[in-house]
Amino acid sequence: MKLIVCLDNKNGLCFNKRRQSQDRRLRDFIKAMTKDSKLYMNFYTYELYKDFKNTVVCEDFLSRAKADDYCLLETCSVKEDEEKIRELFIFRWNKVYPADTYFDLDLSLWNLAELEELEGSSHSITKERYIKGDYEI
Repeated sequence: MKLIVCLDNKNGLCFNKRRQSQDRRLRDFIKAMTKDSKLYMNFYTYELYKDFKNTVVCEDFLSRAKADDYCLLETCSVKEDEEKIRELFIFRWNKVYPADTYFDLDLSLWNLAELEELEGSSHSITKERYIKGDYEI
């Protein structure tokens, strides 16, 4: 699967029980990036992404996604499904928030393949694309 997460600079997923992915331009970018694929997410995430036409909404979305599908993760652990991840897209807010939930994937096992600056609706966002050491795109 191709995993998408939005994080602060300390890998926080949620801060004060609010999501990192609320930026309007970031949502537009994710929509364009995933438009020709299935995008799996849970019900919490779907509340913000209802306008996406390619969503599959279920609580066990990480285990259901196939190799070329995207998953948008905001609130849960990825540890149980880590071996399924082929590509990782991190959108960094370049700030630190008092996070309640942290991303639990060890990035030392991954190779940074792409780095891009995006202009969000209120601030800049860094897109990081990672691949596993033994996997080639």
